[in-house]
Amino acid sequence: MDTMVRTQVYLPREIYNKLQQRAEKYDLTLAVQIRTALEDYLDRAEIEEDDGILRADDPIFKMIGMYSSGVSDTAINHDHYLYGSPKREPDETKTLKRIREKASTLYRAKPKREKRKRKTL
Repeated sequence: MDTMVRTQVYLPREIYNKLQQRAEKYDLTLAVQIRTALEDYLDRAEIEEDDGILRADDPIFKMIGMYSSGVSDTAINHDHYLYGSPKREPDETKTLKRIREKASTLYRAKPKREKRKRKTL
């Protein structure tokens, strides 16, 4: 058994009464109920903090490079392999690349012009 640390917690009367009723009904102590509730809370808090984002030590990363599909165009045709969409042809991907490059130049910030000095009379 782990070493216990004694602490004091102030509870609202309503919660205390509910814990007492539950203790009588299920033959539990207040301490057991509080410890169980805190363990559950900490477990949930840890899961929520994780937010589903993979961490560097996640075992799934060990799978990278373990398998090969034998297909070399998965980056271009992933929709085809996942959902059955028509494959993109190589010339189509070049066209898409040119469209993206053109779009990126259209939305670049233009350099500011220098202010002209007014001539005074």
